[in-house]
Amino acid sequence: MKQSDEHRTRSSRSTVRMTPEEREWVNFRIATAGNPKFNAYACRALLTSKIIHVDFTDTKELIRQMARIGNNLNQLAHVANENEVLTQEQMNMVKGEVDDLFWAVNDHLLHRLDVVKHYERVVLNGNHENTRD
Repeated sequence: MKQSDEHRTRSSRSTVRMTPEEREWVNFRIATAGNPKFNAYACRALLTSKIIHVDFTDTKELIRQMARIGNNLNQLAHVANENEVLTQEQMNMVKGEVDDLFWAVNDHLLHRLDVVKHYERVVLNGNHENTRD
């Protein structure tokens, strides 16, 4: 006989949709955990898993910078095509834009590497501010 929800300890229901491949992976994980009931496994996983949030604000800023630099380079290319020559000042501007782009991408990638290293330490050490301990 099925218990009604008001008599259950866990009366709130949540639904998860998965692809067949994801479900197969979950079933494998449940089996390696000793075959607990799906509900028990899911609750334990949701309540104890580490939540890692990666902020992409700097990525959006990098994309804006790249768009600005690309626009400037396109304008210079248009001038070069019309006049078939670029002044030394325009060439220096192109070099500056390319340097700016290089350093923006370089800084961004170095920052991303730091983020990855941080989360690698979090995963390996098992501590994170969003865990329930």
